[in-house]
Amino acid sequence: MKSLKIIFTLITIILILQFCKKPPKCETPLNVNISSLNVTFKDKTTGKYLYDLVNPIYNKDSIKINEQGQTPLVLLFTQALIPNTSSLYWKVDFGSLYNSNYDETSFSTEKCKDFIIKYNYIQSDTVKVCFKSKKTECGSVFETLKVYYKGQEILNTTNETATEITILNTI
Repeated sequence: MKSLKIIFTLITIILILQFCKKPPKCETPLNVNISSLNVTFKDKTTGKYLYDLVNPIYNKDSIKINEQGQTPLVLLFTQALIPNTSSLYWKVDFGSLYNSNYDETSFSTEKCKDFIIKYNYIQSDTVKVCFKSKKTECGSVFETLKVYYKGQEILNTTNETATEITILNTI
């Protein structure tokens, strides 16, 4: 009888420990090396999406984005629903905002860089991105991340590696 109580107690302790296990802290750590901006492009005058699926102002295959003086960045396209409609448009995701070859100083001071957006061979724009990085227990994040378009701050966030913005372009 006494051994049955001991076995029951041990089983209870084991079950409690199993159910109280915390998930690993660093299961999916954030890291500035895989940072990005997810951009929705709209015409400021008409409100029309530049990369509408049905009748786009620009062909999504013509857009190129690069850090000033660098090679074009990898672009990822995702479809999104235009609010209050059944129509879709393309969002453009580009990165990495952080380049380990040049941006290590961002862990001690804010770093700013210009990203050139070429809608086609004639029209282009510039987005300025400023960030200060910080190490975390499991990786790294942008302690501050600011985005400027045409001299206006359009984003100011903290402790992120990826975020979304909307650029209102004047065609």
